[in-house]
Amino acid sequence: MLLCLLFLAVPSLAAYAQARRPSPTEGHVRRQQWAENPDPAVGGGSDTGWTEMPQITQAAAYPEWTLDNNGAKIPVFQSSGLDQNEVTRAVIVLPGKPRDCWNYWNIMNNALNKATYQNTSVSRSQISIMAPCFWTEVDVQAGAAKPDVLVWGETTWISGHENVGPSGISNYSSYQALDALIAYYMDRSTYPNLNTVVLAGHSAGAQMTQRYAGMRVTPADDDRLHFWIANPGSLMWLSEDRPIPNATCSDFDDYKYGLQSGYPAYAGDRKRKSITDSYNKRLINYAWGTADNGDGDTRCQAETQGPTHYTRGQNFVSMINSTFGWPSNATVDWIEGVSHDNVGMMESAEGLYKLFSYQKADFIVEVPVSNSTTTSSSHKSSSTSKSKHSNASSDAKLTLAHYYCRMLPAVLAFVTLLSSLTI
Repeated sequence: MLLCLLFLAVPSLAAYAQARRPSPTEGHVRRQQWAENPDPAVGGGSDTGWTEMPQITQAAAYPEWTLDNNGAKIPVFQSSGLDQNEVTRAVIVLPGKPRDCWNYWNIMNNALNKATYQNTSVSRSQISIMAPCFWTEVDVQAGAAKPDVLVWGETTWISGHENVGPSGISNYSSYQALDALIAYYMDRSTYPNLNTVVLAGHSAGAQMTQRYAGMRVTPADDDRLHFWIANPGSLMWLSEDRPIPNATCSDFDDYKYGLQSGYPAYAGDRKRKSITDSYNKRLINYAWGTADNGDGDTRCQAETQGPTHYTRGQNFVSMINSTFGWPSNATVDWIEGVSHDNVGMMESAEGLYKLFSYQKADFIVEVPVSNSTTTSSSHKSSSTSKSKHSNASSDAKLTLAHYYCRMLPAVLAFVTLLSSLTI
């Protein structure tokens, strides 16, 4: 029996190793297929203002994208060269605090490159990426912003407050801009086969995404809208209590950190219950890096949520569980070993799946456990799913050694076939 096993193992391993030996150009070709475009060079900076909208590989730059019939405009980057009839998914990715919308378009596009390389079911021709730019007054002074585009305060665009320019347009919330961009993709006359819009953000972009998810008024087709919220520096807390109370922080529950008061005008007359009810019905995919141990926002309101980005995420998940019960439409991914890294989060296996493939029906939703090794939801084919095996009668069982020997002819034939193929 031992000789039988050795006879099987030695030639099989040798032949398979030969079959898997790459051709001289294979490694080079595969690296090219998953090439990552470098971040574009841009003049200026977030503090002094950006001087231009750069050109990006595979993207079209629109310095003045029209949002409505009243002349409201913002700049956007959008995937170029796509047939709108073929697009089935759109990803709108929001910038970080530096307002570097070009970098976020490029990072998301590189993630799509990786996804298409690893998964043949993900097609570039079916996914449109858009990155809106939310300029501030320094960007007007530095030259990146055209005179007639909307501009906001330094960080007020994150929380949905109203524009400060240009002079001809007023009272325009940055969340209204998101409404318009989502409606553009949802329009069946423009994208007849689109079934999913993902609003995605990391860090400050995640803060904007999370707060908008609560404030957005829900139209009829919002079942096609997903939210991807990764490593936010702070959150719009849904309950009145906090994991780390601070008696000296009197406004800890005011918006943007809570829902007591201070809402932007966009919210209208809505109150906490209306906002939390709609928020918990959203299709939201949260993601936190387990090594995101920076504090980020050091204001007292943020610190009542936890000392770090990661612990704030853990506490937020616990708050939802204890206050509302875990929503059936929500998932959480704890990305092992990733810090406050937009590329690491988007290009993680979980990030790629949620951004470019995920549909609600794909997942069995479970109550999430906020630790570094557990996700809130398990794919039906994942290792957490329990398979049912029938017990065969004892007289029908074969030992492993007998099984190998009986299968020897078929295995050798299969290995011979593998060795003849060009991989």
